[in-house]
Amino acid sequence: MQWIFQTKWNLRQEIIWDRGIAANIRGWRFWQVEERIYWLSKPKGKNLIGEELQSRHALLSSIWRIRPENNNTHPAPFPLALPLRCIFSVLNENGGIVIDPYCGSGTTGIAAKILNCNFIGIDNSKQYLNTAEERIANYQNFLKEAQLELDLHNVKESFSEKKAKGKTKNRFISPNQNLLNF
Repeated sequence: MQWIFQTKWNLRQEIIWDRGIAANIRGWRFWQVEERIYWLSKPKGKNLIGEELQSRHALLSSIWRIRPENNNTHPAPFPLALPLRCIFSVLNENGGIVIDPYCGSGTTGIAAKILNCNFIGIDNSKQYLNTAEERIANYQNFLKEAQLELDLHNVKESFSEKKAKGKTKNRFISPNQNLLNF
């Protein structure tokens, strides 16, 4: 994280990707089953933190328990849900340009294509660029998987809508529970 603090970007949030992989068989350290995703934003004038997330993303937490993709020739593939969640939560349906400087097998490009965003992928391996290009061209093969992630961004009523309807008062107290008054 030291490099982040040396830039003009703001660290908006650290997200933990819990890969849910097997335990450590060799005992020289604890097995690392998580990776970090850093949500950075560039300040615009006096707005240092950017725009607020829409309420439809409110069901998501800062710990993402998603298993890695297992049908991929790349040695370190991540699941489609990761870039889908990142791109959709930040851009919504506004489109934009998504840049992946280590595009590997093109999973971020697939997510960008599904979400109607432009994509720039960079990698130092011609083999991975060819794989990425082929996978992105066949993005329709990933639509069913993508829909499972996008369905998580479905909040029926926002807090402000519930509050306006009076649904937020004493919502953690059962009708049979007695209240103490002090």
